[in-house]
Amino acid sequence: MKRGFGLILLAAALTATGCGTVRAPAATSAQPPAHPGPTSAQSLTRQQRAEAGAAGMLKSFAVPPGGRQVQSPPLVNAGVLKHPNQVPADPDLVDRAAWFTAPGAPADVLAWEKQHIPHEFTLMGNSTISAPPLTEPAITDMYSLPPVDDVLDSRQLLVEVVRDGGNTEIRIDAQVTWLPARTPSDQIPAQAKAVTITMNLDPNQGGEKPPKPTTITDPAKVRKLAGLINSLPVYTPGLRGCLPDEIGASLTLTFRASPQGPPLAAATSQLSSCQDITLTIGGKPQPGLRGAIGPKILQVAALPWTIPSP
Repeated sequence: MKRGFGLILLAAALTATGCGTVRAPAATSAQPPAHPGPTSAQSLTRQQRAEAGAAGMLKSFAVPPGGRQVQSPPLVNAGVLKHPNQVPADPDLVDRAAWFTAPGAPADVLAWEKQHIPHEFTLMGNSTISAPPLTEPAITDMYSLPPVDDVLDSRQLLVEVVRDGGNTEIRIDAQVTWLPARTPSDQIPAQAKAVTITMNLDPNQGGEKPPKPTTITDPAKVRKLAGLINSLPVYTPGLRGCLPDEIGASLTLTFRASPQGPPLAAATSQLSSCQDITLTIGGKPQPGLRGAIGPKILQVAALPWTIPSP
């Protein structure tokens, strides 16, 4: 279960003071771990996949002309490069670092990297730290790769630079977070033989009344609906393109062993832009899930309901 709700800071041209910077412990190794070789990704744990992903991202760094890798953080500007300038507030995190020195100005190094980093990376923004006792600003460009198969939910590459006389000192961080695997205890029980589907409307929905709840007992449909919930990934904390407390319509699926039996499990799927799913099993809250499954629920259940507009 994800336990943090912090954000990865991606705002362009963000200027931060020293006291506003999120710091993390130094990376465990200056050298990226070896790739897992021929071992298939499916045989690795999620953390191992994150480790391998971080190692590959470090190797994607394009070393500027005349640059060389160093084995420990440069001590320029009171050791500002000893730590990453920001990290995801997520306990399921791999952060691997490497350090380089290169001739030229910080802006030139960042421009070189922007032109030569593999095209799979997207530049997400940058940040600048300038506050006493720093004598030179530390500038970071933030790149990202897409999530992977609902396993790796964020992949960030930070390139942090600071001037050191006629050279630029560089810190690279490959930060990869992974989604914890679903467990048998947070699955819809196999005993479920009936499911009641209820549409819940926002009180501000203009007085519109929801359709009457429908109970489905067709074994194939019940299995498909349970499988739909069981296949969803765990909710990803972090930056989202919606308001977390946004109120809107939702669909609740209540699973029972028989149409009149007590609830075995209940899943409520938000139909707003956040698409969060809350799940309880035997009345106990489970890790939050995510997925835009509202239309699929209605399709599987063969219900002619219309999803309200936001």
